[in-house]
Amino acid sequence: MSPDMLATPSEGALVHDIEQTIRDAGRQRRRVLVQVRPRVGDGYERELEPYCIESGELYAFSYVRNEFRTVHLDEIQSVEITPRTFEPRRPVDL
Repeated sequence: MSPDMLATPSEGALVHDIEQTIRDAGRQRRRVLVQVRPRVGDGYERELEPYCIESGELYAFSYVRNEFRTVHLDEIQSVEITPRTFEPRRPVDL
């Protein structure tokens, strides 16, 4: 089979997988490492504590900013659950 015939997930399926991974990490109180490609500007990688997902946005604590931030789910290119745990700073609703 040629590479151009391989199935690739739709954008909606990819966002669903990313969302499910984030929800799993939050329920386990584990940090996530996300690769973000914003609509404007350069991409970046962040380690986050996930707290909730609402209206297509992840609400999380950012260690780089040392504050709570939001990230649009459709801007997250990849997510990895890390082995590092966290003590919630507020209720986790995932």
